[in-house]
Amino acid sequence: MRPESQSFPVSGGTSEIALIESHDAAYPARTVAWYATFVLAMLYWLSVLDRFIVSLLVDPIKRDLGLTDIQFGMLHGIGFALTYAVLGLICGALADRYSRRWLIFAGVSVWSLATAALGVAQNFWQLLVARLGVGAGEAALNPCATSMITDLFPRERLTLAMAVYTLGATLGGGTAFMFGGALIDMISHVEFISVPLIGDVRSWQAVFLMVGLPGLVLALMVFTMPDPVRRGRRAANQSWRETYAGLLKFMNARRRFFICHYLGFGLASAIIAGCSTWYPAHLGRAFGWGAAQIGMSLGLTMIVAGFVGKIICGRAVDAMYQRGMRDGQLRWYAGALLVGTPIGIFATSSSNPYIFLTGIGVFLILIAPLPACANAALNLVTPNEMRGTGIALFSASGNLIGAGTGPVLIAGAAQYFFDGANTAIGSGMGVVIGVIGPICAVLLLIGLPAMRAAMADAERTQPAT
Repeated sequence: MRPESQSFPVSGGTSEIALIESHDAAYPARTVAWYATFVLAMLYWLSVLDRFIVSLLVDPIKRDLGLTDIQFGMLHGIGFALTYAVLGLICGALADRYSRRWLIFAGVSVWSLATAALGVAQNFWQLLVARLGVGAGEAALNPCATSMITDLFPRERLTLAMAVYTLGATLGGGTAFMFGGALIDMISHVEFISVPLIGDVRSWQAVFLMVGLPGLVLALMVFTMPDPVRRGRRAANQSWRETYAGLLKFMNARRRFFICHYLGFGLASAIIAGCSTWYPAHLGRAFGWGAAQIGMSLGLTMIVAGFVGKIICGRAVDAMYQRGMRDGQLRWYAGALLVGTPIGIFATSSSNPYIFLTGIGVFLILIAPLPACANAALNLVTPNEMRGTGIALFSASGNLIGAGTGPVLIAGAAQYFFDGANTAIGSGMGVVIGVIGPICAVLLLIGLPAMRAAMADAERTQPAT
């Protein structure tokens, strides 16, 4: 892999030529920009599908391998978040210097193989190593994809583009539940399934093989789209030390914005990651639903709510930008948290499964746009040569806080405050939502003046994008 001078599509195709970077280069045609966004969204869908299919397999994995809820929380949380964070920092620096398409291809291939490796695991430690591999592969996608999208769209359309990209996560989580639940129900009548070249595996292990291996083919889709011209660069490629030293210096000069952004969105991600881990188990334990019913109902709820919430948020925040509001991402999400917190508590405390699903649907409409708001805010403030590292650093911290602690916090609250009742997981979710939600909203509101100042500085000092 070699450093790029930059590239762009020739005559609407996917071939590339090297060129000197130009701040004045025209944006790609909208069809090209949206096609690339949809490809990236599809790969995001695949990553979240592979990441969250394990949520539907809690009980059979626990039964066969003797895991506790705390161990499963570690497996789903810190087991993924650790390598996602560490490798993300490396991938962020690479994304600012090398071909973003090749990095995405490598990442998709690694996480697909690691997902398939879950299908041959025989104990907790083997599962943990495979989950570390999933985190390592997925670490490459967001720094590269968000950097590319920022180079494909002008500022006033960026939040909507980010929202469409992050719809991949919504579809990934939803289809993980919908098709995963149906698949699990279909194969649950047999204890073992014979897989060519591998032999007999448990039925839940077969699910991992079925969803992991196709990713090796889908990874090739990245080569059907261009790697766009990098816009707004203020410096040539730097050494790794200079890259992160420069980023930290940049952040320190705007520390109030970055502190409020990182803590506000990072803590909020604990709600999203934690609850999404335990929704299926709560429906099964509290209401006695089977995997197929859980998967279809929860999957549809997540897809519809995520689509509605992200499109509304993207259009609204872009409209706020066009009206001169330079703090729209933080302002919108703070309001969403304040409105969503009581709705989330009400939903998770309900004794009726349909009220639970309806309430969670409304809750997700409000909180699902987190990555669109967080990533757009960062990339609007940050110079191009730091965007990959900037997104990587935020993703590392956000996932260590969110995916690393959210599932365990909910399991801990359920175990220690509600003593293992059938509705304990639901009560644990309510506690985490009620405590963390308002704190995040206050942090984002405190950061509004700092974001306006950072945006003014970016528009004054960075070349037009």
